[in-house]
Amino acid sequence: MRQRFGSLLKLLFIAMALLITQVTQAKTSSSEKAAKLKLTQIAYSTGFYAERLTKAYLYKGNNEAVRQSSAELKKVPEKFLKAYEILDQSINDEKNKNLLLFMKMSYDELADLITQPYSLDNAQIILDLSATILEGAKFIADDLKKSSHIQDKYISGISINFESIAKYYMAYQAGIKDDNTINLMKDTVDTTEKYIDSMAKFSQNTVAMNQKMTKAKRLWGIVYKFYLDIDKGGLPFIVFKTTNDLTKITRSYQLDMEKIMASDKASQ
Repeated sequence: MRQRFGSLLKLLFIAMALLITQVTQAKTSSSEKAAKLKLTQIAYSTGFYAERLTKAYLYKGNNEAVRQSSAELKKVPEKFLKAYEILDQSINDEKNKNLLLFMKMSYDELADLITQPYSLDNAQIILDLSATILEGAKFIADDLKKSSHIQDKYISGISINFESIAKYYMAYQAGIKDDNTINLMKDTVDTTEKYIDSMAKFSQNTVAMNQKMTKAKRLWGIVYKFYLDIDKGGLPFIVFKTTNDLTKITRSYQLDMEKIMASDKASQ
């Protein structure tokens, strides 16, 4: 009897140890995932800040939304460098390290140009520099998402798209009137609309998240045609303001989304 009791007690201890191990591993997994989600958004933010600086340079240089764009030109560089430093300290693989170094070189050149007097030549160079930074930011963000098995349609760099929309709009008004600018605008608007629809339909949305996406969809439904009329122009301040408003709404939504995805409650 004592032997049987001892065996049962031993089995109980083993079961408890296994349970504790599983709980600890689950907590670690959730913690690691939350960290990678945060790092993914930081990677996206470097692209966002590069686009915002380019947009602000174009707007200020063409005397549109001067007060707002001047403020962005002052505040954004510090934010970019802070985000970049976190990425540089957190990422260890050689490929992404080299990509980060190239992004920093591009940013340093961009940061120098935005302090110089506006010119169309400088604007075109800055457009190319921001595009390289954005491409690198998206590559690193996608790599982080893959390692965390995160569904792309739920964690995205949608706020970048709004900065890009305003950038393309002002670039065209500034004189960069080529088919490529128009095509990039149309592609960005199309991608953004898909992101908004996907986010609005996410099954794990809370009431607050649904309210935010309802607001975003209502505003988007009104203004996206303005963006597509890039060749007609005439609404630079409306484009500036509405894209900033959409950025605020979707960024707030994404913070809520991060919490859900990190909790492992969302389906993968």
